[in-house]
Amino acid sequence: MEETISLGELFEILRKRWLLILATTLAGFALAAGVTFFLITPKYSSSAEMIVQSKAENTNTNLQDVNANVLLINTYKDMILGDVVINDVQRELEQNYGQSLTKGELKSVISVNQSQNSQMFQIVATVDNPDHATDIANVTAQVFQSKATDVLNVNKVTITSAAQSNPAPVSPNNMLNVVIGGLLGLMIGVGLAFLLELLDKTVKDERFVTEELGLPILGDVNEMTKKELENGRMFQPAEVETIETTEQRESRRSRKRV
Repeated sequence: MEETISLGELFEILRKRWLLILATTLAGFALAAGVTFFLITPKYSSSAEMIVQSKAENTNTNLQDVNANVLLINTYKDMILGDVVINDVQRELEQNYGQSLTKGELKSVISVNQSQNSQMFQIVATVDNPDHATDIANVTAQVFQSKATDVLNVNKVTITSAAQSNPAPVSPNNMLNVVIGGLLGLMIGVGLAFLLELLDKTVKDERFVTEELGLPILGDVNEMTKKELENGRMFQPAEVETIETTEQRESRRSRKRV
């Protein structure tokens, strides 16, 4: 016969194991907070904003020119992360800012973002120091500005907004990590509660005896508190002693009559 469990029984299991669930939830919060605040290195981001104007035969800007410039931004991304720009950025950072980064490291910390249908794009640097992020973004923008005119045959490259140091880290998200840790701890606690209940093979109620074992109930014993059990132990020896004393008294009387 298929065994079913009611919603009330589910809540009863959770109520019985609430200390376990609370402990795993608090442990999840604590573990996530420890990892977030003490093990994960904060990352800081800084960005320089730019615009590139392509050469045209006339000075009037039409929709076709704008669309062409928007499509060319993917080309600018490839150039910014290419060796033509990265080599000069690496050299200038080491000579003027004391930052020794390999080309691979520079490519991994630099990204190019573009707003949809916009000629503007941002060179973003993300590292573990806010000042270093600012230096990398600004130097990359300046090197690209000097190289793009000749390499890409564009008319003008303008840095519309230089990178500024931002002391607020962009990662990790401390609150989100702690909340996720607590939720994971809660889920583990609930899972353990149901697992322990599943592994518990003791008889918990009359229904198990009648439905699962198919046996009749002959009687039941009320649950006794610890105090009641102790009082019962104190009472039993006295009762036995009284019975024994009475028997001894009757025995003495019988012997006297004989």
